[in-house]
Amino acid sequence: MGKIMKMLELPGETVFRETQVILTGKRQALIENYRSILSCTREQIVVLTASGRMVISGKRLEIVNYTKLEMCIRGRIESMILEEGRKK
Repeated sequence: MGKIMKMLELPGETVFRETQVILTGKRQALIENYRSILSCTREQIVVLTASGRMVISGKRLEIVNYTKLEMCIRGRIESMILEEGRKK
């Protein structure tokens, strides 16, 4: 699969549906290729990804936009932790 990706110049996050996070300072996070939203409060948002759970903590957090492929979180982001899922 790696040779085909190189030949077609495809990024890994597209081919393997890896989660991609784009941070804009501490105020906004764009998360692409996530699976689902597990919980959402003003202090913590937990997202299920292909590789585990992503926990975003902060203050005044809100999901301002989301689709099946991406979501935008705004607020004061203080930390992001990726908790790996179980290996099969």
